[in-house]
Amino acid sequence: MPQPTGAGAVPHPLHAHLTLLLKRVAVAQMRLTNKQQKPTAAISDGTAWVSPTATRWAGEFIPQAAKYVGAVRALNDDLEQLLRRTPTTCTEEEAARWRAKLGGPRGA
Repeated sequence: MPQPTGAGAVPHPLHAHLTLLLKRVAVAQMRLTNKQQKPTAAISDGTAWVSPTATRWAGEFIPQAAKYVGAVRALNDDLEQLLRRTPTTCTEEEAARWRAKLGGPRGA
């Protein structure tokens, strides 16, 4: 998508929206990873709980934790790709259309 140049180029509301979403996903990704690291490590090394039940539970928790982290990482990757394809500026008319699509005068 070519970026407008010269007079009339304004910040692209979709680009701004995607940038905000990417930041929010990064925060969620960090929180999820941090919350799962400690129990995953404690379960893996046997410091939290040692028994046949603990082994079975760890066998379910650890892959599930990895699945959640992977899903958020995939969302992050998709947003990054979409952001790379979205121009940083556009015409005022296009900006107005995007603001309307995104839900308000400022795209909020």
